[in-house]
Formats: sequence, C-alpha cells, structure tokens
Amino acid sequence: MVKDKTEMGYYKSLEMNTKTEAFKSYYKAGLLENVDESFINEVKQYWQKHYHKNVDPMIHIAFMNYTGEKEPRIVDPRTSWNEIIPFLNDQQMNSVYQDKNLYDLLIPTERSVETVLKRAHGLYFDQHNNFLDKSAALTELLSYKQDFIVKPSNTNNGQGIKKLYYREDYLFLDDEKLHLDALEEMYGANFAVQKVVQQHAVMSEPHPDSVNTLRMVTLRWKDEIRYLLTFAKFGAQGKVLDNTSSGGVSIGVKDNGEFMDTALDRSFKVHAEHPTTGVLFKDMQPIPNFDQFKQYVTDLHKPILHHDFISWDIAVGADGLPVFLEANFKGGTWFYQLLAERPLFGDLTEEILEYMHKERNDKHSPRFKSFSKNQPSVKKLNKRVQTLKNDNQQLQKERDRIDKKYNNILDSKSWRMTQPIRKLSSLFKR
Repeated sequence: MVKDKTEMGYYKSLEMNTKTEAFKSYYKAGLLENVDESFINEVKQYWQKHYHKNVDPMIHIAFMNYTGEKEPRIVDPRTSWNEIIPFLNDQQMNSVYQDKNLYDLLIPTERSVETVLKRAHGLYFDQHNNFLDKSAALTELLSYKQDFIVKPSNTNNGQGIKKLYYREDYLFLDDEKLHLDALEEMYGANFAVQKVVQQHAVMSEPHPDSVNTLRMVTLRWKDEIRYLLTFAKFGAQGKVLDNTSSGGVSIGVKDNGEFMDTALDRSFKVHAEHPTTGVLFKDMQPIPNFDQFKQYVTDLHKPILHHDFISWDIAVGADGLPVFLEANFKGGTWFYQLLAERPLFGDLTEEILEYMHKERNDKHSPRFKSFSKNQPSVKKLNKRVQTLKNDNQQLQKERDRIDKKYNNILDSKSWRMTQPIRKLSSLFKR
C-alpha cells in the first residue's frame, strides 16, 4: 500500500516512469492505488530470467488493480512498442500493408468492406482500379445513391474517418454539399471512400451511430497462425468513430464471444454501461459464430509474410459473420491486455521472450539484422542527446539574458519615474 499518494518519489523508487501520459491516466483512474512491492520484485525477476531486462512495473500494478490478478507475464508498453513488435514485424513493409487502397490486392477476401472510390498518389480510381478523371469520380459516387465512409488510405487505427450523407441527389460532408476539392484538401493525395457496413444488432445496440468493431489479434509463431485475444470498440455521443480517442469505450471479449462486464474509456475510467445509451454491458448477447471470426482472422494472416503480429479491425455483419475493415501492425498492446484481462502472448510468453533474447544477440540471425537496421544506433542517439543538451544550454542562456534585461528595466530610474503615468493610463483604459 502506498503511504502517501502525493509523493511521486515513491513510484519513481519502484522504477515507474511518472512522466508518461499512461502513468498520469492510471494514477488518476486509481489503477495505481494499491502497490504490492513483493509482486513488483516477482515481475522484475521474471523479466530478468526470460528476457534479461528490467521493465517498468506500472502496467503490472494497473492490471493487478483492475483485474485483481498478479500477472508477471504482462508486456510493458515500452518493451512492446520499441522491441517486441519491431522484432516480429518488418517495419519497412508497414507503409505498403497499411494502404487501404491496396487491400483488394494484398488481403483478398470476399467478406470485406467495399471501397467504391480510391485516390492514390493524386489520381482517382473506381473499385476495379480503373482510372477516373475528377468529374467522373464524383459522378461515380453519386450513382450509388447512398451514404459512405471516407478515410485516409495510408493511416491506421481509425484516424480521420468521416461520414458522407446522401440527400436528394447530393452528398454532404459536415453539412456542406460535397465537392472533391474538400476531400482533397482534407486528405491530400491518398484516401478511400467506402460503403457503410450494415452491422449486427449485437454490435449496434450500445451505439447505433457508429460502426462498432472487433479488434482481433493474431500471431505467427513457428509453424502456425495463432489467435491471441479480442476486444470490442463502441462509439459514443453520436459520433461516427468507435475509438476511445473520440470518446468511445472498449470492452474485452471472451474466447466464446461473450463480452466482459465492464468497459474502459481513454482515461481508464470503468464503465458498467454505455456512457451515451446506458446499455448494460453485462446484459449484452454474445457475438454470434465467434469461432468463425477467430478462424477468419487466422486465415487472413496466412498470406501476410512480413508481419507476425497483426491487429485486425473486423465488423460483425448483419448476417452475424465477419467483415474485414483494416489491418494494424502496432497498436496499444498495454490497453489490449487490460481489456482482455490476460497477457498478450499468454502461455507462449516465456518461449517468445527467450527466443527473442537469443535472436537479438545472434549477429548472424536475419531477425537481428532486420531489427538492427530499423533501430537508431547508439552513436546517433548520443549525438542527438548532445544536440538537445546544447540547444537547452543556449535557451537557458537566452532566458538568463532576457531575465537580466527585464530586471534592469524594473530597477531603472526612468521606470520608477514613469510609474504614476502608467497607473493613470491604466485608469483611463478601464
């Protein structure tokens, strides 16, 4: 138990980084309220034994406070983001696979959101990749006579998504009649316009205004693709987006398709019911045909050869079957583990950590070479640190010079003599 929560020095003594946004959010949400120092020692011993590294135990304490479980296998954010995922996924291939305009070629599946218009490298194409001039592009959209979703084609995690509304032979964006110039100004040379997915009642009930999705995670390990975990994302406040960054909430999904009893928002506040509609999460029906969903994402992963770790955004179609929306190659794995209430790699954790440690210390390993190529060298990092130190020294000198000049003005005879005039001027202004 923390004796004095106001003293950050206590958390620092436990090797927690108190300057991160995650720490501030966990702390404010009460997820660092209870601290078990013996468990922290267990965490450190576990990671030293299997990965030969000290880790920040913050996520482990947050997980303990949220779930009541002491789980040393939880992967901390820094290790996941900077080391594990870059080791599992070829970072140089990310920009190719994240382009939604290439999904029909790179991730072919009949059950996918339908893209009706593409803009790639400043040019327009229809859903069959036939070139369109600008006027034909707008005509193509209007010919469908329906609402659409528009999004940047080369970003992940639901960034920049908006809805186009079809009304009386026109499309509207933000209550303005649509012109492609507006989309070009907003999204630049690369974006996709897609049909709105008709979702199952189970997913629409908590918040019908957004297409609420499943974030499903798969891992290629040794000779097979393995399903890891799932959580669901629900929008809020009538917004189109289902992300927590837009005010939504996320909730874990059990392996049988049932939802957990509580959800979390971006600030890690716990919600027993949806914040907009009041739907109780514990009363929700399970996702239908969930075993088929797990098999579906496993099959999707097989032809993607350069990435061993993928987070899939999957909609639940009106027929209760999966619909592919998006593939993500990083993701907030610290959030994943809290929502799913289990470690990212489960029973594979020790095996994966030990393999990674071995490969990363083998200069003949292709994984070592690929990982090292994408990591800044110590020499470059030291040079960058020195540059920042020099810049900081220059700024401090400039600050001291200005402070000295300011104090000299305040101490000057002319400043004291003109004080009555300044007061009089202030009265006139009032």
